[in-house]
Amino acid sequence: MIYVDIFGWLGGILLTLNLIPQIYKANVTKKVEDISITFIIVNVTGLLLYSIYGLYYEIYQVAISSLTSLCISLYFLYLKLTL
Repeated sequence: MIYVDIFGWLGGILLTLNLIPQIYKANVTKKVEDISITFIIVNVTGLLLYSIYGLYYEIYQVAISSLTSLCISLYFLYLKLTL
């Protein structure tokens, strides 16, 4: 594995984890009014498209991190719609 691949995996991990603190806070406070539904929908759409791209070109750093982020964002969307 070359160094650029390590950067790809680290970047993917960080981007995957970026919504975890917000989801944790939403679960604890049961408040999501300040979160934009437009942000979540654009985020989900972008991650879906990026996942397709990563899978098509077999770029596993992109595919795995974007699919994981997509799942997290879909859960965030669920929280927004139900809380």
